[in-house]
Amino acid sequence: MDIESVMRSLTLDGWATFDSSVVHPDVVIENLGYIIMENDVSIDVESKSLVRSSNALPPHTDHHAVEYILWHCQEQDVRGGESILVDGIEVFKRQSQADREILKSILLMEHCVFEGDLTHHPMVFEDRDNLSLYYSFWMAEGLSELQRNAFDRFTKSVMESEPKKFKLPQNWCLVINNRRIFHGRTALSDNSNRFLKRYWISSSKHKKLA
Repeated sequence: MDIESVMRSLTLDGWATFDSSVVHPDVVIENLGYIIMENDVSIDVESKSLVRSSNALPPHTDHHAVEYILWHCQEQDVRGGESILVDGIEVFKRQSQADREILKSILLMEHCVFEGDLTHHPMVFEDRDNLSLYYSFWMAEGLSELQRNAFDRFTKSVMESEPKKFKLPQNWCLVINNRRIFHGRTALSDNSNRFLKRYWISSSKHKKLA
């Protein structure tokens, strides 16, 4: 797979995997924009961060400012840690017209990470005339009964979708459109040695809060 194939898969499917010894992650990132945050992803049972826990993570998106996420697998575990991908836009399109309109009215809580961030962000929004989603079921609070019912039906559809599920090999990368593809993972052991580098990517620069 070359860079053109990676970008084509990302455009058509919303995600792509590639061997970092064939296509360097930096080349993919340069084609997508700027790194606005970089993190090590490994298990730390003392951490309060969900991504550092050994628990399974259900499908979700990251911060709304993140247009793409790239993970570079440095070390993989034998047990657990399979990546789970669900096309959130396809799930949204399967909802009734009435529910789609209700979902557009929902504001979900969000952590303030970058300058200018607010405490809530629309679940459904436009990104350069494209439908985009921000979704984490654990960030839904303060919804009306109508919104809660539509949101729960959407979440049920997400959980009942047939996901793409695979284990990312060592030295391989996974890149997704964070505004389309919901990502999660299966559980790991508390002493897992799985280690990934995670890059949040945006077409514009964002300054982190102090």
